[in-house]
This record gives sequence, structure tokens and C-alpha cells, in this order.
Amino acid sequence: MLHTSHHAIKVLYSLHAIVLVLLMPTLADAMTAVGLGKHATRLYRDDPRPSGDVPAGVRPESSNYSGQYPRRRVSKRAQRRLNRRGTWTVVPEDIPPQSALRIEHRNLSYGVAGDHQQFDLYLPGGCRDERFPLVIWFPGDDWSSGARTSCPLTWLTHHGFAVASISYRPSPTHIFPAQREDCVAAIQRLSQDAAVWGIDPTRICIVGRAAGAHLATLIGLDANQNLGNLEERDFPVHQIAAICGISTIAHLPTLGSDHDRASSAASRLIGGPLPELREAALRASPISYASPGDPPTLLIHHTNNTSIPISQSERLHAALISADVDSTLIVRDGQYDSLSENGTLGRVLLNFLNRTLDTDINSVIVRENATN
Repeated sequence: MLHTSHHAIKVLYSLHAIVLVLLMPTLADAMTAVGLGKHATRLYRDDPRPSGDVPAGVRPESSNYSGQYPRRRVSKRAQRRLNRRGTWTVVPEDIPPQSALRIEHRNLSYGVAGDHQQFDLYLPGGCRDERFPLVIWFPGDDWSSGARTSCPLTWLTHHGFAVASISYRPSPTHIFPAQREDCVAAIQRLSQDAAVWGIDPTRICIVGRAAGAHLATLIGLDANQNLGNLEERDFPVHQIAAICGISTIAHLPTLGSDHDRASSAASRLIGGPLPELREAALRASPISYASPGDPPTLLIHHTNNTSIPISQSERLHAALISADVDSTLIVRDGQYDSLSENGTLGRVLLNFLNRTLDTDINSVIVRENATN
């Protein structure tokens, strides 16, 4: 009796397999008839899958298939089944750049010095008709180090900005102006390839902290004057639309006695003690290049920063105001706070970028005690 039951089950499975084999050409032809490709997936209105599994850019368009079925090799049952079921139509739709999507390109070279002359580029995900404004981050608490991989501004891609983080040759192995020339070369490379990346080369803001802020303000204010070995035609002034310096070093000769030693970071930058190389120190000082027509500048300084006195930002702000430049100084109490998306400084920076780079993104306005 048990043997007979097993035999019957095997016969049923065999019949099931035969039915499936016979139906497979019919179902395949039906899918081909309604325009599904070999590797396509059909989405039904009552699709049981979670909404997160439905591809982006797909939305319900019609309840029935309106095309014509071929008369051959398609069973009437297959036609009725497809007509009863509402279908999804794939409609291309732009994914807004204000999203969590991000495209990363790492270790892009702008020179021949390996890792020291490379940059990482972060682009907003999705599509939009116009090009992205670009924010460039110069890393480094001093000029001898600075990891471009720890860029604190990558979250700006969620708000429609492209972000680049730049490496440059370190001191004292390479003395000034090697660092400035590297940063300018990186900006040139990004500008030359702007069409490739979808970047607007006329809307660039350069940002940095400490040594990075020194380079950002130096390059931004020096763009319409002397660029060392770089000719002006290779570096159009209009490329730098805004500057942001956090705890910037604006005037090397007045950094303080601690920086006058030959072993200090500032002295190693220019190749010797600041008091002995005063002319070189002045050439490396952003305040020396403050002049009318400079880009809008945001300066942020923390009162508890003992290595870089607040007078550095105050002097630069005063020089820019005297030159009739759009300059804002924000003094923060306490130690340095982060540039995170939800932090106060992050929102201040975002508002500044929206204003100066002419974006159409609405942001939260953070009220600060700013000195004009």
C-alpha cells in the first residue's frame, strides 16, 4: 500500500513537470508580446514585494495593457490573464539631487607626485538640468599633514553641491609656494573637466580649516593678482565665487612668538624662522592680497583656539571690509565644533553657499552674532 502511494506521487510530479514544460513557451511568448525584454522584470499594480524593492523611476501609469497582442502562439487564457491585471509602466523620472544618493570618485590625479597630488570627488546622485556648484575642501591643521579622505563636507552632496577634497605636497619637504601651486593646479583640473563631472566652474567655493583655511583665503584673494609661476589666463578670476576660512592664518608675521621658532609649522612652511624671512612670510599671508573685487568671504573663529589667535581672523575681516568686500566674521565661544550637517556651523556654511553660489535650495537660517 505504501509502495503504491509513493508510485502515485511520482506520477503526479511527472505530470506537473510535463504541464509546466508545455506552458513555458506560451508564457514566454506572452511576455514577449507585451514588450518585455529578455532581462526585463514586469511590475504589477498589486505587486506583493515591499515598496523598497520597486526600482526608482517606476510609477503606475495605466490599469490595462493597451497594445495589440499577436494572433499567433498566444493562448486566449494568457491574454485574459494579462488584461485582468493592472500593469506598471516604466516612466523615466529625475531623482532630485537633494537626496541621500552620492557618487564618489577617489584618487584622481592632477599632478605626477602620487598621493600628494590627488583629489577625491563627491557628486550628488540623481539628475538635474543645470550643473552642480562645487565646494573644494583643503585639509590640514598644519601644512605637513592633512588627509583628504576625512573630508567633513561630503554631506553637502545631499543639498545639490559637488564636493572635492584636495591633497597637496607637505612641508617642510616642499616649502611654500608648492602648496598653493598644488591647490591651484587641482582647481584648474576640476575646471577643465567640469563638463565631464557636471560641475559649474563659475560657482566654486573653497573652504578650509587652520592651514587649509590659510590656503583657501590665500588662493581666493590672490586669484586676481600674482599666481607665482601660473599665468592669469590659466586661472580665470571668476572661478572662485566664495571663500570660507575656519580659524584662518591671515598674517604670518603676527602669529605670535611661539610661531617664530624655526621648528614651528609656519616657519617650516616658508623654509626658515618667520622673523628672518619676513618678505617670504608676507608673500604667504592672505591679508597681503585683500583688495576690491575679492569674492564674498565667510570667516569663523573659536575663542578657545590657543594656537591661532582670533586676531588673525579679525585683521583679515577688517582688511576685507576696508576694501569693500562682502565679508562676514562669526566668533564662536569654546573649542572647535564640527561642520556636520546638523551642527550650527554646518548650517551657517550651507546658508552662505546658497547665498553666494546662487542656488535655489531653501535652508534653515541660523542667527549668529556676526561682526560686519
